[in-house]
Formats: sequence, structure tokens, C-alpha cells
Amino acid sequence: MRATKQLPANYHLNKTLDFSSSRAALWLNLAAVPLVFLFGWLFSRIIYYLRSINPSATGVWGLLNAFSGLGVIALILSLIFMLTFHELIHGAFFWLFTSERPKFALRPGYAYASSPDWRLPRRQYVIVGLSPLAIISLLSMLFAMILPSSTVPYLFYIATFNAAGALGDMIVVGWVLRQSPAILVQDTGDKFISYTPEDK
Repeated sequence: MRATKQLPANYHLNKTLDFSSSRAALWLNLAAVPLVFLFGWLFSRIIYYLRSINPSATGVWGLLNAFSGLGVIALILSLIFMLTFHELIHGAFFWLFTSERPKFALRPGYAYASSPDWRLPRRQYVIVGLSPLAIISLLSMLFAMILPSSTVPYLFYIATFNAAGALGDMIVVGWVLRQSPAILVQDTGDKFISYTPEDK
């Protein structure tokens, strides 16, 4: 099945997942905090395996203190780039599957890319949802392996904060995967709607 704007006649509304409230955004951001430490540990182990460099040897805050004034500015800019790149990856896969430019929006506490007029098959939607987590993690670790060691702390933070910030994506993908393989998923940015075919 392909992405479609027109809901097939035998499909009906199945479930809705709504993150549009400010309370939902707050809880997602708070829930992502422990993931910073979990993914920080994971990516530091990977980098140590690849380069024998332990970017978190002094802990997350100790590593932050190692940045100079310009380094802190560069870190902030790299994280802004990461957030932008994350949404652009979502958008690129929406465009790939729908052949239509996606919509981007910035809300208090989060940003999103969406294709609100389209319904995507489950497999396509899983790709859209997980692609930024997979691509940015892989690129960060690849660059950490081949670029000068001075760039490793930046790449470590990009990978860590991107993975922790992908909590909402992971929740939505988990919600989608618990449903029928035949579903269609509509993503309006902060609300997710699934449709399923009528039982025969």
C-alpha cells in the first residue's frame, strides 16, 4: 500500500494519540532527561570502543566545563543544527513517500515536521518516525571515528541529545507498532490518528 490523501472506503478511525497540550509537551521533555544520561553512557561506550576516547570520563557536567567560551557557543550552535537536521530528516522521508512538501512548525518546547493531509502505511510511518534517531546516531558515531578528536565532544552531545529528544518519536512508533500492519497513519504534527480496515 502507498501513502494516500483519500482514505479508502473500507477504512475507519481506529485510535488517536494527542501530544498537542502543553502538559504533554512538558511531560515528554521531563521524561527525556533520564535518557540523556542513558544515551550519554551508551554513546560514550561506543566512542571509547571506536577511538579509545571516553568523552564522559568526568561526567556530563564535567565535560561541559571542558568547553571554552567559544566552545560553548559552538556546542549550542551544533545542537540547534541537530534539532533542525532532525526535523529535516522527518520532512525528507515525508516528501519521499508523499511527493509533497511537508509542513514544519515550532511550538513551545518542541518542533515538528508533518504531512497532515496524508495517511501513510505502517511501515512507511515507522521509517519516517525513526529515521532521525538512526541517521543522526550513525553519522555522529561515524564522524567521531574519523574526524579530529577535538570534535568528539560535540558529536557526543549531538548523538546524546538527539536520541533523548527522540523520545516522542519512539513513543509514537511504539504506539503504531502495537496496531495492525494494515493501518494507515495520519500525522498532523502533534496529533497522530490511525485508521484500520473494516473486519470482514
